[in-house]
Amino acid sequence: MLELDQPHLDLPRSASRSSSTSSHLRTLLGQLHLDVPRSSSTNRIRTFGPRDVEDQFHIYKLKDEIRAAVAKIEKIYSRLQIDKDLLEPGFCFGLVHPVTNILINSAISRSQVRPAADRVGGGGGGEKAGVLIDNGRRRRRRVVKAPDVNELSLDGLIAFLTCLFPYLPDAEARIYLRAADADPFVASLLIINRRGMREFDFNSQTTEAAVEVALRCAAVAAKHPDPQGLVLGWKKISHVVEAFRSEPPRNMQVHVVLRAQKVLDANGASDPVLQLKGTWELARGRLMRASSKIYGTPKVLPPARGPMKRMLLATIHGFYLQAMGRLPTSELCSLYHRSMLFGGYCYGPLDPVSNIIVNTIWYEQNIPASKQFQISMISTQLLWRIAARSLYGLVSFLCTRYRGLTPDLAMQRLLVTGVNLEAADPNLKKRPDPSHIQHSVVEESTPSASVHEAYTAAATAALHDYPLAQTQFLSSPSSVSKLEFVSEVLHSQVCVPGTQDGVSESASESGGPLSPKNLSFLRMMLQYCPSSIRESHQQQDLACRKVKRRDYRHISRCSGRFWGQHARVTSMVRDALDKFNNTVEDRPFVLHIICGVNELVSGPVPSMGEKVGDYNPWTYSKYYHTHINFLAVCKARPYDPPTLFFAECGKDGADTCWCVPVIPQKPEAGQVRCIYCESEGNRILHPAVESFYGRDEFEKLFYGSDDSYTNDELIKHTEVDVDWVHVVEDDAIYVDCCADSDDDDEDDLIDIC
Repeated sequence: MLELDQPHLDLPRSASRSSSTSSHLRTLLGQLHLDVPRSSSTNRIRTFGPRDVEDQFHIYKLKDEIRAAVAKIEKIYSRLQIDKDLLEPGFCFGLVHPVTNILINSAISRSQVRPAADRVGGGGGGEKAGVLIDNGRRRRRRVVKAPDVNELSLDGLIAFLTCLFPYLPDAEARIYLRAADADPFVASLLIINRRGMREFDFNSQTTEAAVEVALRCAAVAAKHPDPQGLVLGWKKISHVVEAFRSEPPRNMQVHVVLRAQKVLDANGASDPVLQLKGTWELARGRLMRASSKIYGTPKVLPPARGPMKRMLLATIHGFYLQAMGRLPTSELCSLYHRSMLFGGYCYGPLDPVSNIIVNTIWYEQNIPASKQFQISMISTQLLWRIAARSLYGLVSFLCTRYRGLTPDLAMQRLLVTGVNLEAADPNLKKRPDPSHIQHSVVEESTPSASVHEAYTAAATAALHDYPLAQTQFLSSPSSVSKLEFVSEVLHSQVCVPGTQDGVSESASESGGPLSPKNLSFLRMMLQYCPSSIRESHQQQDLACRKVKRRDYRHISRCSGRFWGQHARVTSMVRDALDKFNNTVEDRPFVLHIICGVNELVSGPVPSMGEKVGDYNPWTYSKYYHTHINFLAVCKARPYDPPTLFFAECGKDGADTCWCVPVIPQKPEAGQVRCIYCESEGNRILHPAVESFYGRDEFEKLFYGSDDSYTNDELIKHTEVDVDWVHVVEDDAIYVDCCADSDDDDEDDLIDIC
C-alpha cells in the first residue's frame, strides 16, 4: 500500500517489459502528475497498485501433495471388485462419480474400438519387452515401465480442470481434487464457488464445448489410446447419466459396465450433443452430501485473488467495448481514441459505461492533444492498460472509503455488484453528516472517508495525469448535479425515422450510438463542470517538443511498429467483412473500430525464409494466423448498437480470412478459451460454437508432446502483463516530438521496441 505523500512509483515487478522502452517513453510522454495531492489529506487515503495486489497463484510441485492425491485415487480403485482386464483403460475422470467413471470408461473402450489411423493423441502406456529385427540381426527392445494407472488418472483429472478453468495452476487443481475426493465435477463446483462465479452458465453452448475439450485433454494427458473415441462415448452416455446416479455396490459393478455398453450400442455411430444438465445436478447432490466433510475439516483452498482480478479486468474490458460502440465512428476514430485510453476511466457517479464516456469527453476538453490523427484500430495494449488502471482506481476508492475493506474484499464487492461503483458503495450519492464519518478502522458499511478523498485515491492509483482535477470534476456538487442530468441523456431513447413512435426498440433497450445532437449536448454540459486545469493547460505551449536523436529514433521505431500492424490488420478486417457481407447482402456491415488484435496465432514455427518478414516483421518465428475483434455497424440499422465480431485471418491472402458475430457474456459465466490469445493476455473474445485455431488443438499443445505451451508456464508468462499499468510501446504514437538538430550526442542506444 502506498501513502499519498510518497511518490506513486508502482514499479514493474519483473523484467518482462523492456526496461529501456519504459524509461525512454516515461520521460518523453510528458505525463507528469502536476497536481499530485499534498500530504495534508493522506491520513485516510489508501492507494493500491499491482505490487500490492499480486496474484498469489500456487505454482509448485510438492512430492507430498502429489503422493496424497495419488493415494486418494488408489482408494477409489481399491473399491473395485471386477476383472482387471475388463477395466483397461478405465480412468476415473468422466461425467459422474469417480468409481462409475472407471467402469463407464472401460465400457467405452470395449465397445468402441476405432481404427488406429483415426486415433488422436494418446499413446497408451509404456513399451514392453520384445524382439526387433535390424539388418538381419536380432536385438531386444528396451524395457520401459508402464505408467501407473493412478498417476495417469491424476494427470487426466488435473488436465480436465485446468482446461475447463483458465488461470488454474496444476498445483491448485490438485488441491481441489483432494478436497473433492478426486471427483472432477464436485471439484469444478468448488472452483466455481471459490472464485465467485455466480453467473456460471452450466448448460450453455460455451460450457458444453469447454467440457468436451476438457474431456479430450484429460484423455490425452492420461495417454488414453483413443481420446476422441472416449469423448464420443461420453456424449452418448451424457443424456442418461441419471441412470448412473450413485456408486454401485461391489456385486453390481459389472452390471454398470453392461448397462453402459447397452447405451453405447443403442446409439450406434451417432455423434450426439454433449448434455450436462444431469451431470451438474448429480454433482451438486454429491457436494451437498460431502459438504460437512469438505467444509467441516480445516482445508486450505487456493486463494481466489488471481482469478477474481482477471474476471474483473475482463468485465471492465467489456465496458470499454460498449463505450466505443456508443460513440459515433468519426468522433471515436479521430478525436476520442486518445482521451479514452488516457483518461476514460470507468469509475465515477454513473454506471461504468457512462463514466467512461463522460471521463473521455471531459479529458479531451481539458487536456487536448497536441496532435490529432485518424485511426481504424485502437491499441490493444493501451485498451487493456486503461482497464487495469480503472480496476486499481476502483479498489483504492472502496478501500479509502471503507477502512475495513482489504483489496480482496473490495474486489469481491466489485464482482458481486458487476463493477458498478454506485452499487458497490451504497453511500456514494448520500451526503452523510461529517460527524458520522469515522476516522479509524470501522465496519465495512460505514464510510471512513469522504467521496472527495476516495476519488483522490482512485485518480492517484489509476495514474491519472491530473488526479486533483479529475477529483474536482467527479465529486463537486456542481458536477454531480450536471452528471445526473447527463446520465438521463445517455440513457434516453434514440429517435429513428420510419419506426413506430420514432423510437428504435433495440437502441432504446441496449444503448445505441449517441446522436450528433446528444453528443453535442454532452459536450456543452461538461464544459460547465468545474475544471482547475482547462485554462492553464490550454495556455501551455503545445508545439512539437525537441528530444535527443536517439530518443527520437526509439519513439519512431515503436510508433512504426503500431502503424505497420494497423495497416496489416485493417486490410485483413476489410477482407473478412467483405466476405461476411456477401452472405447478408440485404444488411451489410461497415467497420466501426478494431478493438483487439493478436498476431501470434498458430506458432511459433522457426523459419528463416524470405516471407517471414511479411508475416511477423519483429520475429524470426512464423505465426500463420491473426485473431481480431472489431465492432461493425449495420448500414440498414445505424441506430442499433454496433455488433462485435471475431475474425481469424491467415497471413497469406484474403481467402483465408473469415469473421462471425460474437455475443459477449459475463466473465463469471465462463469463457471460450484460445491457447494463443491466453498466452498474450486473453484480450480477444472468441465464438462459442465455431472452430478456430487455438481451440481445436488445445490438447495437442497443452498436454501433448509440444512443450511450447504448458498450463503453468502460460500463467507465469502473463502474470505481469495482465494488470500492467505503466508505459507500453504503443504510447509512442501519442508522443508529439521531433529530433533536436542541435543534439551532438551520437552515442546510439541499442534497444528494440
